[in-house]
This record gives sequence, structure tokens and C-alpha cells, in this order.
Amino acid sequence: MKLSQVQHLILSLFKKWVILATYFTLWFSALTFYNEAALHLEASRVIGYGVAIIQALLLSKFLVSAEYFQPVGSLYKSNIYLAAILRTTFDSIFVLISRIFSAGLEGTLKHQGFVESMLNFCQGDVLHILSLVCLYWLIVLPYVGYCLLEQIAGEQSVQSFLMSNRKSI
Repeated sequence: MKLSQVQHLILSLFKKWVILATYFTLWFSALTFYNEAALHLEASRVIGYGVAIIQALLLSKFLVSAEYFQPVGSLYKSNIYLAAILRTTFDSIFVLISRIFSAGLEGTLKHQGFVESMLNFCQGDVLHILSLVCLYWLIVLPYVGYCLLEQIAGEQSVQSFLMSNRKSI
């Protein structure tokens, strides 16, 4: 690879990471706020939102890196729907695991046990955890869909289509 190609690749991955990190930060902060409001918890101020931001940064880095090494549709070229479903499911399970781990870290910061805090994630309610997986699935799906469009149509085509001015009807 030439130096200009490497620079373009790094810039492209960095742009994706920033956009995805912002997207996940908004979602995870909203979920933190919702959990505090719905469960009538004391506002966590820095800890809950800080964990949400750190988790969003790490998750977006993981997804961008995974996309670089194994593009979404590369395994299932004949069936992009299967590729989208499998990749979104895998990423959603990864999000759930990272949320459970962050619950343990948050518990440790509040002087509760790490493992105990992980076991108390969603009060151990399986339906609550399943509903979170479904919610995470819906959060991750637009990113996976965008990556599939980029792979099919090309990065420039998708960006020019999404950024073009449209005439009002």
C-alpha cells in the first residue's frame, strides 16, 4: 500500500469511529437516563454516564476494527440479509456482555462487589436482559446496514447519495 492509501484508510476508519462513538454515546447515555428514571434511582451523575461514554468509545472501536478485518457481507456474499442478521446479532451480544461487565465495574466504583454487581445486572430478570438484547439489536442494525450499503455500492456512492441536496416536492 502506498502512503496516501494508508493515510486515506486511517482517516476513513477514524471518521467512522468518531461517528459511531457519538451515535453509541447518545444511545447509552439515553439508556442510562431512562434506567435512572424508570427505576427511580438516584442520579448517578458522573459514574453512570462516564461508564456509558467509555463503553461507547470501546464498542465503536471494536466494531470499526471488526469491520476493517472482516467486512459485514464478506462471509455471506450470496445472502446479505443473513449477513446483516448474523452480524447484528453477534454485535448485540457483544454489547450485552460489555454492559454486564460495565455493571461490574460500576459496582466496584460504588464499593460493591464486581461479580455481585454483574449478577445483579437487570436484577437478574431474564426477560429484562432479553429485551435489552432486542434493543441493542435495533441500535446496532443501522450501522450494520450502512456498512452493507458501503460494501455493495462503494463508500463514495453511499456518501454522495446521503449528502446530496434533494429538490423538495
